[in-house]
Amino acid sequence: MKLGTISGIVIKLHFSTLLIVGLVGFSAATFFLSQVPNASLTDIIIVGVLNGIIILVSILIHELFHSITAQRYGLTVSEIELYLFGGVSKILDDPKTPKSEFIISGIGPLSSLVLGIFFFIALIFTPSSVPAWLSTTLFYSGISNIALGFFNLLPAFPMDGGRVLRAYLWRKRNNIISATKTASRIGTFIGYSLMVYGVVQILFLGLLGGFWLIIMGSFLSNAAKKSYIQTVNEVTLSKINIKDIIGARRLGIPFDLPISDAIRDYFMTYRRSFFPVIRGEEITGIIHFEDIKKIPIEQRSRFIVGYAERRLSEFPYIYEEGSGKDALRKLIEMKQLPHVIIIRKKLDNEITGMISELDLFSAIKFCQLHPGTC
Repeated sequence: MKLGTISGIVIKLHFSTLLIVGLVGFSAATFFLSQVPNASLTDIIIVGVLNGIIILVSILIHELFHSITAQRYGLTVSEIELYLFGGVSKILDDPKTPKSEFIISGIGPLSSLVLGIFFFIALIFTPSSVPAWLSTTLFYSGISNIALGFFNLLPAFPMDGGRVLRAYLWRKRNNIISATKTASRIGTFIGYSLMVYGVVQILFLGLLGGFWLIIMGSFLSNAAKKSYIQTVNEVTLSKINIKDIIGARRLGIPFDLPISDAIRDYFMTYRRSFFPVIRGEEITGIIHFEDIKKIPIEQRSRFIVGYAERRLSEFPYIYEEGSGKDALRKLIEMKQLPHVIIIRKKLDNEITGMISELDLFSAIKFCQLHPGTC
């Protein structure tokens, strides 16, 4: 759900965020009741709702500091999405230097710590005559934000602390892949440790909160492994020119060929999910097997390929002077199938080919076989 836009950044709220808001609100209300046993139901509800809202705003502030700092370093930020495990800033570019990554990653936890201190200062200067629900809210919000800050500083990649660690190792080793590998291993270890601790809590202490630790540990360990693979792929693709990926002109299907013949002679023969559509020497569009599936079987001999093609204007494009990493970024942003990028010449905008996820995967595999060529 879109909430709005701040500094050109789209703010989205995933429905799973309501769970963390509810958990924090319930925890705050329970804490309040333990401090004020005779509290009214109204005050308990106020504490729960206020703390739930405050933690949501706090997470947003945390991510905004990441995003705005990234923008100041010239990086593109498309959106911020708040979800079950907090929030994520979708920064489309990677930091160019260890210093920029260190600052971008560290500013988020720092903002949470400062916000937590602010709540405690406000509590100190609050008159003793204020309602108990207000002083409890200030105290609990301070604790929550400081906990949020320190938790994010755990050296578990791809969390903020793990990225700070990677930035340090990157600067020290001058090798981002080596730095990411070490940070990812630490992140995986911490993830597994949280899972083990969660199991111990459930089996030996009878604490149901252990389930939450198991979920977080599983998420963290998987994220660490995937982030390492993504970094290796991006670094590899950044060294490959678009021209080397598209290679020769792509095999195309004639515009006026019956769809039934296209299925037999192209889709079944070459086992590809899509093909460009050719009229003369011009590429007019793309046809995907999902488009063909929408046409009833008995009608496929009566319709030509051009009937089912998708216009090229529906697909993003990049210039052939770019790198494989540029193509990967475009593909990640795509929502609909097929995931295809149109390649054009920068000089005259002529279409020279297309790139799909399979093409990028093949390029990465080739570089792994022949490291010296990439």
